[in-house]
Amino acid sequence: MLFGACSMATSMVYAADHSLSFQQTFKKVEQYQAQQGLWQARESIANAQQQQSRLWGNPSLSVQQTSFASSQDRELEVNLSQKLDLFGERRAAQHLAKLELSKVQLDQQLYRAQLQLALKYRWVQLAVLQQEQQLTRAQLRSSQALLNATRLRYRAGSISQLDLDRGLMAHIENQQRDQQAQQAIQIAKRQLAHWWGEANSDALDLQLEDPLSSAEAAIQQHQQNNLFARSLQLQSQQQQAQIQHLRAQARPNPTLVVGMVRSQTANQNNTEQQLRVGVEIPLTIFNRQQYAQQMAQSKVDYLNHSQQRYQQNTERLLETALLELRNINQQLSLVKDQQIPLSEVILQKTLQGFQAGKYAMSDVQQANLQLQQQRLQQTQLLKNVWQKALDAESLALGIEPSVVGAEDAISQIQQRFSANLAGAQ
Repeated sequence: MLFGACSMATSMVYAADHSLSFQQTFKKVEQYQAQQGLWQARESIANAQQQQSRLWGNPSLSVQQTSFASSQDRELEVNLSQKLDLFGERRAAQHLAKLELSKVQLDQQLYRAQLQLALKYRWVQLAVLQQEQQLTRAQLRSSQALLNATRLRYRAGSISQLDLDRGLMAHIENQQRDQQAQQAIQIAKRQLAHWWGEANSDALDLQLEDPLSSAEAAIQQHQQNNLFARSLQLQSQQQQAQIQHLRAQARPNPTLVVGMVRSQTANQNNTEQQLRVGVEIPLTIFNRQQYAQQMAQSKVDYLNHSQQRYQQNTERLLETALLELRNINQQLSLVKDQQIPLSEVILQKTLQGFQAGKYAMSDVQQANLQLQQQRLQQTQLLKNVWQKALDAESLALGIEPSVVGAEDAISQIQQRFSANLAGAQ
């Protein structure tokens, strides 16, 4: 018996010492999701694009022969042609490829931040469920104490069977809430474990910070990194580089032609060879890439406008969100630190008076109901304050809160950053 108790205590200490923190859990999620190969593929494509942009165009070899009979004049012409890059088309392509590699690196940072926020959403959700269960069990203990006192009064004959049944019904309802909370925690743990490819989660150190402090620190960090705005700016630079590339393509890059002409007169053995050098210059009369440049310029204008609008709207929305967050946090502190402790004292004194025969059953039920409503209010405020905090972080990061809170959040986030793989060249 003693050995069993010692083993149980040892296992509890071991679990507490080996509980996963949020950062450790995120590392597991990141390692598992990396198996999808998204960023390896994008980096490989970007590096290949850089190597491709350094290549020169292939030369062309042409061979022409006029007449084949010895009784006719014959001429053999062999030409080698090479397109020259006088207007920086190759240099513009290299700049485009370099910007694409920079975009992959920036997108990877943005993806990591969004993935971390999505994990934080589920981490907070599970922690809130556990706190909700604690409140449910506190209410269960209160209803159990009320039920015990009611049974004593019933045995003493001072209350009716109906009063006893009402107390029992309230206690059963609290038991149901406790079971529902436990089931919700088990489901949330399984769903969380799926993020790193396991069927069930390990011991998690689900410590919650103050939601206001957590949101303010995260928003400040996101604003310093400014990943989403930098992504918009880089996309604008890419379109501007694309315009420069199109302009270089539209200019008449000449083609140098070097060849040898061999002529032979009919019925004679003597031949004549001549070196031929020529230049081909395209006439950019119809296609000057003017409409492709116009499309790219429209994208530049849109991205610049989007960046300005994002910064203006984000500042206003964050101010409003933080104001709402402070208000909800104040309400939560009021309920948690003042109303509930006072209601617990009132219930305890009312219950003592009820046992002594000073108070009626309705007085105890009213005190218990008031405490239960405040605990439910605390649970709802806790959910609201964290929802508002995570919404504010989403705004600062440039991602919709609906994506962060979606069941398939990882899939949606990955689709955002893998959309250009299908069209990669």
